[in-house]
Amino acid sequence: MFCAPFVSLGISYHALPAEIPVLRLGIGHTLIVAPKSLFVVFRVPAMNLIHGLIAALMLAHRSDFESAPRRTAYSNMFVTLLFTVALKSDFEGLEFLAPATRALSPSAHWIAVGTAACVVAGIGTALIVGRKVVLPWPELRLSLHEKLALGGLFATYVAIVIASVAIAHRT
Repeated sequence: MFCAPFVSLGISYHALPAEIPVLRLGIGHTLIVAPKSLFVVFRVPAMNLIHGLIAALMLAHRSDFESAPRRTAYSNMFVTLLFTVALKSDFEGLEFLAPATRALSPSAHWIAVGTAACVVAGIGTALIVGRKVVLPWPELRLSLHEKLALGGLFATYVAIVIASVAIAHRT
């Protein structure tokens, strides 16, 4: 699911509009655009992949929880978040393709609604299935390498956001 946006945007790159949305307010309302470039087009799937890697790393620690109900809740929460991010990534890939694809263009608004609904439903579901594993998580044992990986992923995400806004403001 995480690969689909990279593949579809790569195949359709030439047909994408000259300006790509960088910041949106609500569903379908673009505030900031930037000129089409490889970075601008693939930044959203990359950001979603970062979210997915963070969720996968956290999910890998489900065995840190000895209590079965806490382990199950923790696992269910991060599985839900991982799936939500992957599905959101696919919806956003379709959103980027909609202006360039005659078949998707009439559905652009509904694709954006689907993206928002996916996020709300996914986070809501994660909160519900994870209610038996509220913070703090004293059982969680991350190695130094894993902590550095999480920090690096977060820093990369923030750098992508900053670079996106900087590129958009240059235009």
